Amino acid sequence: MIIKLPKKEDPFKEYIERITSKMRSMNTSEIGEVEQMKLQEQLKENIPELESKIKEIINLLIKDIQSCDAKQILDYFGAFYGLTTPDKIEEDLDSEKNFKLDYIHSLVSAVGNLNQKECSEEILNRIDKNIEDLKNNAALYLILTSDYKGEPSQIKFKQIIHNMIVRGDSYPEHKIEMCRELFSKFDDILTDRYGIDSKQLIDELINISEYPIKNLKIQKQYFDEIMLSYQEFIKNLEKISYDEEKIEFMQTYKDSENIKKVNEKLQNIYDKTGVSFNDSIFKIHKISLPKEILDALSMEIGDNKIYKEEEIEYFPTNDTLIYDKPLIKIDSEYYCFNPALIIYNLHTILENIIISIIPPKKHQKNYYKKKGEYLEDKSLELFQKILPNCEVYKSLKYGVDDEVDGIIIYDNNIFIVEAKSGKFSKGAKKGNVEKIKSNMKKLVEEAYNQTIRAKKYILSDEEVEFRDKSKKTVLKLKREKINNIYLINVTLEPLNHITANLSSLKEFGFIQNDEWIWSVYLNDLRIISEIIDLPSEFLVYVERRIKYNDYPQVKMAEEIDIFGYFLNEGLYFDDIEFPKNGFELIIDSSFSKDIDLYYFWKEGKLDKKVEKPTFFKGCKNNIKFLVKQIEELNKENFSILTKFLLSLDCYSQNLIKEQIELILKSQRTDFYPHIDKARIGVVFVSKRIYNYDLLKKQCELYAYERKINNWFVIILENNFIHFEQFYFDNKPNKIIENKFEGLKEYRLKQTLKVKRKIGRNELCPCGSGKKYKKCCGK
Repeated sequence: MIIKLPKKEDPFKEYIERITSKMRSMNTSEIGEVEQMKLQEQLKENIPELESKIKEIINLLIKDIQSCDAKQILDYFGAFYGLTTPDKIEEDLDSEKNFKLDYIHSLVSAVGNLNQKECSEEILNRIDKNIEDLKNNAALYLILTSDYKGEPSQIKFKQIIHNMIVRGDSYPEHKIEMCRELFSKFDDILTDRYGIDSKQLIDELINISEYPIKNLKIQKQYFDEIMLSYQEFIKNLEKISYDEEKIEFMQTYKDSENIKKVNEKLQNIYDKTGVSFNDSIFKIHKISLPKEILDALSMEIGDNKIYKEEEIEYFPTNDTLIYDKPLIKIDSEYYCFNPALIIYNLHTILENIIISIIPPKKHQKNYYKKKGEYLEDKSLELFQKILPNCEVYKSLKYGVDDEVDGIIIYDNNIFIVEAKSGKFSKGAKKGNVEKIKSNMKKLVEEAYNQTIRAKKYILSDEEVEFRDKSKKTVLKLKREKINNIYLINVTLEPLNHITANLSSLKEFGFIQNDEWIWSVYLNDLRIISEIIDLPSEFLVYVERRIKYNDYPQVKMAEEIDIFGYFLNEGLYFDDIEFPKNGFELIIDSSFSKDIDLYYFWKEGKLDKKVEKPTFFKGCKNNIKFLVKQIEELNKENFSILTKFLLSLDCYSQNLIKEQIELILKSQRTDFYPHIDKARIGVVFVSKRIYNYDLLKKQCELYAYERKINNWFVIILENNFIHFEQFYFDNKPNKIIENKFEGLKEYRLKQTLKVKRKIGRNELCPCGSGKKYKKCCGK
C-alpha cells in the first residue's frame, strides 16, 4: 500500500520567500547600498563627540568611585550583579550583569581607594546608571570604529563585542571537568613546588568561588538566632501591662539568662566558621591554599594600572588584570567580589600557575605536548561515547610521512579528526584582525588542510592503508565501503561566532575548497555528547551542521546556539531560496536557552526540575524507537536508513508510526511511504508475509517508478525488527516497464472499487505523482 505523506507548512521558509520576492520587486539594491554608505559616513562624523561622551561617563564613574569606600562599592555590586536566585536565573540569562560586574571590578581595582567613607544610595544608583550608559555608548562606538564592511570587519566587530559582553565559554561542570582531566597530568610539578596536586588546587579554587553563598548561609544562622531572641523578647514584653515594669524589664533583660544563651550561640557560630556577623560575604575564610598561590591570584586596590593604558583610558575592552588575578587583597585579608571569574577563567588561572613554575627552555615544550595529547585523547573518547561500537584509531601515518590525529569508523561513515590545542590569543579575542587571521591559520586552516589531504588519500585508490608510529599497518579502508567522510577539527579554546559561521573565513583566503570542516570546541562537543540520544541523531547533526556553512545568509553566535536550533527546528535550510545579496538573518540565542536551563538545574541553581532537551521533543509520535532498534542490529549500511528516518518531519514520522502499529496489530500487511525528493525508498512489511524474492521484485518496481536506486525493506514483528537493502540501477527494461504498467492499472482498479469516482485534479492513484486528468484520466 502506498501512503502519500502530507506537505509540512514551513513559516520560516515562507518568510524568507516573501522577503526575497519583495527585494526582487524593489530592484534597488545599488541605491540601498549607496544610501547605507552615506548613512554610515554621517554616523562616523559623530565619533569624536561619542568618544567625548564615553570619556565623560568614565570620569563621572571615577569621581563617584573615589568619593567613598572601594570595598563597599565592590561589596554592593558583587551582590547586586554577581548573585542571583532560582526565580531570576532565566531573566539574568538575557542581562549583561557579568559585563557590568567585570567593569566595576576592573575600574575600582584601578582607581579606587580605601577612605572608608560610606557610599550613599544615591552614589551607588548613579554608578549603576552610568555603567548602563557606558555599555550602550561603548557598543555604538565599536560599531562605528570597526569599519563594518565585508566579512573580515564583521568578524572584528563581533569578536570585540563578544569579548566585551560575553563571560564564560562552558557550563561550570564542564570547565571543571576539563581542567581536572588536563591538569592532573602536571601533578608532579605542582606537588614538588607547592605540596598540593591539581585536584586539591582546583577544589580550593572552587571553594573560594562558593564562599559568598556559604557566607550568606552563615549570616542567615546569625540572623535566625537574633530573630528568635527578638521574638522571645517581644513575647515577654507583651505580658507586662505597666509601663514602669516594662522599663525595668528592658533594663534587666540585657543581663538575662536568655541573652547569655543567645550570645553563646552566636559565639559558637563564629568559633565554628570564623565568620562574624558584620563580615563581607565576599571575604575568604579558612583557606588552605599556599600563600604564594593566593598572592599570585590577588591584587590590591590601585594595582590594575594596565586598565588605563590604551587609547581611551578605562574603556571596557582595555586589558585588565582581573582575569589573571580575580581576588582583591585588603589589609592582609582576601576577598572574592566576583566569584564567577574563577570558574570562567579556571583554565587560564591553572595554566598561569603551571607555566610560572616550569623552566621555559626545559619543560614548557613538554607542557604543550601533553596539552595536545590530552585534547586528542579526549576528543576521540567523546566521539566513542556518542558512537558506541565505532572503531577508533589514533595518531596514524600514511603516504610518505603524512599524519592524522584520529580516524573514527562508524558503519559506512568515516570521521577524520584533527585536534588543535593552541591558544586563541588575547589580541585575537579583542578583535585584532591580523591576530585572528594568524590564530585561525593555526587552529582551523591547518586542521582543514590536514583532513582534506587525508580524505584525498582515502579516495585515491580502491584500498588504502594507515600505519601506527612503529610503521605497522593498523587500518585498511576500502573505498566501496565508505558512504560519508566527515572532516572534524576539535579545539581546546572556543572560537565562538568565527567557527559557528565558518564561511566568513573565506574572506581571509582560508577554507577555499568546495567542502567544509566542522570546527568544534571540546566542551561544546562534550555537551553534545551528553544531550544526543542516538548515534544517528549525531550523524544527522554533523551532516546538517556542515551543510549549514553553505548558507552565509544565516548567522548564529556559537555552536550551542546552532545545536539548540537543530534540536528545536532541525537545522534544515536546503529547500529555502535565500536572497543572494543584501540579506542576513541573525538567529538569536533563544534556541539554546533550554540547554542553559537544563545545566543550571543540574548545578542545583533551579528549584523546578528541567528535562534534558531532545531532538524531536515536540514530536510526540516520533520513530526514535524504530531507529534505536535498527542501530542495535549493527548491520552494514544501517546508518543510511536511520539518518533517512530521523530526517523526516513530524508529520511523516507520525504517519509512519501509525502504520507500523497497524502492521503489528495485523490490521495491515505492508505500506510504502511516498516521500517527495527522497534519495532512498523504504517499504514496511509484516514478518508473517515476508518473502525475500517477492519483496525484491516489488522494490524493483517501486525503484523503477520513483527513479530511486537505494531501497530498504523493514520487516516488522512484535519483538523483532530486521531490514534488507537492495540497490537497482533502474536502466530501461521492457519487462519491468510492462510490470510497472500492470501495477499502475492494479492500483487504479483498487481505488475505483473503493471510491467509484476519482476527481480530475486528485493525484492519480496509479502512483505516478501526476494529477488524474493528466495521467490515467486522459
